This record gives sequence, structure tokens and C-alpha cells, in this order.
Amino acid sequence: MKRAFHRRTAAAVAVGAISLPALLLAAAPAYAAGVPIEPVSDEMGWCDEVESAEGVSVFLLDVPEEVTEPEEWQEYTYQVHNGTDEPIGPIYTRTTAWYNSNDGVDEPFPFNLQWSVDGEWWEVPWESDAYDGHFGQIGELAPGESGEAQIRTRAHQNRPGWVDVTVSARFYGAEGGEDEYTCYTSERAEQWPLIVAGEEPAPEPTEPEPSQPAEPNAPAPQTGTDDEDADDDRELAATGGSSALPVAAAVGGVALVAGVGAVVLARRSRTTA
Repeated sequence: MKRAFHRRTAAAVAVGAISLPALLLAAAPAYAAGVPIEPVSDEMGWCDEVESAEGVSVFLLDVPEEVTEPEEWQEYTYQVHNGTDEPIGPIYTRTTAWYNSNDGVDEPFPFNLQWSVDGEWWEVPWESDAYDGHFGQIGELAPGESGEAQIRTRAHQNRPGWVDVTVSARFYGAEGGEDEYTCYTSERAEQWPLIVAGEEPAPEPTEPEPSQPAEPNAPAPQTGTDDEDADDDRELAATGGSSALPVAAAVGGVALVAGVGAVVLARRSRTTA
């Protein structure tokens, strides 16, 4: 069943409407071999709203637990399942990947992400490419049916880190109905580590330990000999300091008072003259 859509291109549609932690808890059930997924050929419609798809699920099958040769191809299966009582279509399929490095090198981590079309490997489009990054479509899925595609990925560099992969599916409401431009989506995410042989992954950053309060400074060592210090103390105690200082201060005070008085008398004598 094909649908005609308005020729309006959806700008970045948020497909993360479902909580990823909840999705990760659900294990993929065993379904029969799925119908093949074909390259996108229809114009994708506009999404006025995005809602969670009830009864439609996506899965990543046979993903690696860990990868010790990041530059080697790793294959897994994309699967979308119709668990409703009604046929659904068309369904648009999407996957993304991102390689993350933990070796402390601040540079891009290039990689390939491809899917199998009639025995040939095609590059999966980016979000900025046509069809908002959706790589394939299924004309219609009957109740209980699944659609599948083989995916593979590899890094261009042999570096430690981890891979984040997401898969999603999108379909629209009934043509001519109230939800014609409502996008129903299902999404799932997986992650696996990249462990390079002979290299230890970079350790996780740790919180610094609280600093201990500094101890009081010890008294600075005295200079000179003990005999010289003792002689100075006895001399100061005997004399009580220099007696010339109070006398000099008193003389200075008298001179200051006398000077002020002289200035006042001079002003008065000019006034009376």
C-alpha cells in the first residue's frame, strides 16, 4: 500500500520520544525471518506531531559484546516488528552510529556504516542527507510480521573507546484521518566497547581527595649564638631602652607649639596695622 504525501520536507524530527532506558530493558523476542527492507523511494511526509508507536518495536540482533579489532567489519541485524492487529505501512527505517574514543586524543573518530541491499553494501545516509537519514522502507507489514536488514560498521583507526548505535522506525497515521501527519516512532539503542590489544583503556577521571588542613608553622630558627642573645636581653633589661627618645619628642612638641603661636601673632599684627 502506497501513500501520497504533501511535498514538504521534515526538518529535524525528534525520534527520541521513548525513554531509552526502558527500551534497553526489553530483550528482542525470536521472530521468523523478516521481509526485506528496500531503499526509500517515496517522499516522506511532514510530521506535525511525534508519538510513541504502540505495538511496533525495533531491535538490534547479534550485536557484539566487545570488539578487539575496531578496523574489522562488525555485522548485526536491524529488525522492525508489527505487533498490532492491523497492517502498517509504509514504514521507514533508520539507524545511526557514533564512535567514541577514550585514548585522550582530541580528533575525529572516522568510521563506516553500511547496510545490505540485494547482496551489495550501501552507505547508510546521515541525518542531513535525503529522507532525514532513513535508509530504507517497507511497503507494508502485516500483523505479526517483521522486516530485517543487515548492517555492518567498522572504524578507520585502531583505537580504544566504544560505539553507540541507535535504530528506529517511523510510520504515519491513516491517510485522510485526523492523525494523517502524526509520526509514530519506535527506537532502541545499543553500545559495545572497543578494546585494542596491547593497550589499556584510559582510566576514568577520579574526584580529587579533600585536602588536609595545614599544620601550624614551626617557629623560625633563631640566628646568632645563645651567648649574644643573652647579652642583648640583659642589656635591654638594664637600660630599659634609650632615654633620649622621650626628650627628643618633648622638644619637638614645644617647637611645634611655638611655631604655631608665632604664625597667629603675625596674622594679628597685619590685621591691626
